[in-house]
Amino acid sequence: MKPNTQKGNAPRKPPQKNVNRTQNDKQNFKQKFKPKQNQQKSQDKPNKPQIRQMIRQQNAAKAEAERQRIKAEKDARIKEYKKQRLEKTKAISKRTQKGQPLMKDRMQLLLKQIEEMKGR
Repeated sequence: MKPNTQKGNAPRKPPQKNVNRTQNDKQNFKQKFKPKQNQQKSQDKPNKPQIRQMIRQQNAAKAEAERQRIKAEKDARIKEYKKQRLEKTKAISKRTQKGQPLMKDRMQLLLKQIEEMKGR
């Protein structure tokens, strides 16, 4: 093995502190535009992600209200249909004492259906 020789090695400089200094950090640098210290406007005004989130919440609230309205209308239609079906079933299922169907109620039901068809 060869002994380590220090041929051509110059003595090293000690490392400088704050090597990555910017122009603002330099003493003789004159700054044209100074940054504003009081930025209360930015605190009052929401930023873009907050605005997007607020819009999403508003749209979600509108969609939920629409769903609730549609569901209420659907429930009302179902109730009305069930009521009509119950009336129709009662009218058709009526019987005499001997077990014969009552034609009077059936005729009234048919008359009602014909009137509805003419009204349309």
